[in-house]
Amino acid sequence: MNTNFGPARQQGMVMIIAMIMLLTVTLMIVSGSNVVQANLKVVQNMESLEQTRSAALATLEEAKSSDQFTVSPGNMFAESCEVDNQRCYDTNGDGVTDITVVVEPARCVIVSPKKNSELRPFEYPSEASCFLADTLYSMCAESVWEIVAVATDVATGAQVSVRQGVSIETTLNKVDTACPL
Repeated sequence: MNTNFGPARQQGMVMIIAMIMLLTVTLMIVSGSNVVQANLKVVQNMESLEQTRSAALATLEEAKSSDQFTVSPGNMFAESCEVDNQRCYDTNGDGVTDITVVVEPARCVIVSPKKNSELRPFEYPSEASCFLADTLYSMCAESVWEIVAVATDVATGAQVSVRQGVSIETTLNKVDTACPL
């Protein structure tokens, strides 16, 4: 029986333990790298989605700022990029469209007459023409419009739909043309 536990046998055991430690450290580094890559992809997706949402909101603000959406709902913008009611954004400045936003034609949701008590002619002089003496309701009405923008990130395919309502004051004699239901 050989009971020699000399330095030669100990060197072999140290080598095995060192290999196990090296393998363990390598696995930890690979796992950590995979977690970091997954987190980066999540952050990139969220950034792309938020950028697309911001483009949709900017397009809706532009559409609401002009009166074209009530006059010509099928062609709201003075200049569209490829088709009517579409805006294209180049977010990184390379000359290629990164985000396209299509705005659906605005639709009138409801019209409700305004009461004389709701008018503020001293704050808003245009409301003075709406006042109708000795009646409950005035000559004006509030029309509520719904505008929907669908933005798509060309590179990632991220898509966002944003819906907003707009209230516009109109006279009762223009209700049929301003808000055809």
